[in-house]
Amino acid sequence: MAYTRKFLIKYPYDLGDGKGYRIKIYKNEKNAAILESNGETFGFEVIAEITENDFYSNEMINKRGGKLIFLEIERRWLVKIPDGLDKYESHYIEQAYLEPANGFQGRIRRWDDKFIYTEKARTGSSMSRIENEREITEAEYAELQKHTILNVIKKRRHIIPVGTLVFELDVFENTVESGFGIMEAELPEESTSVEMPDFVEIVREVTDDGYYTNRNFASMDKIKLVK
Repeated sequence: MAYTRKFLIKYPYDLGDGKGYRIKIYKNEKNAAILESNGETFGFEVIAEITENDFYSNEMINKRGGKLIFLEIERRWLVKIPDGLDKYESHYIEQAYLEPANGFQGRIRRWDDKFIYTEKARTGSSMSRIENEREITEAEYAELQKHTILNVIKKRRHIIPVGTLVFELDVFENTVESGFGIMEAELPEESTSVEMPDFVEIVREVTDDGYYTNRNFASMDKIKLVK
């Protein structure tokens, strides 16, 4: 039977009776599956609709080695900007957001001289997001700029390796206060212990605070980092 719509759903431990739908489960994927139907979701917990989403084509899944989703697991901190950042690798970033659609938030980013399209979806955990990313051309970037919402975020990202982790400290342009930044670390697991850079003064962790997201900062004419 041919179904007309596809949904990314949380991993279903009870598959139901399968009448009127089909579920595709992927090897070694414990977080999600694909539900195919004619529009009904049959009580399964839907993350996002993916009917026309190229990231979930068979070709793209195969390119990911058969992996259905990639999880970005990270923690964030409001910090005081330390001295000596110029000795670390850094990158200039401009990014803007597209209107959310079908459960995903789209973002375009200029990273030095590269251009990247990213979409993210929530998982229910403040630390984890589903993240799909691909490099795009400068022409594609320029076209997508016509459809962005809110303000453009401009920042310099400093890369700080500590042990097995890499911290990314963002220093934003157009802020109300100087001297503060947002530092992030991507983790292999939510339970991973974190050894902080000892020269960075932490104001507080903001992982669970939706105020401290780039998407929220894009809604501000002037970014206020200390609320």
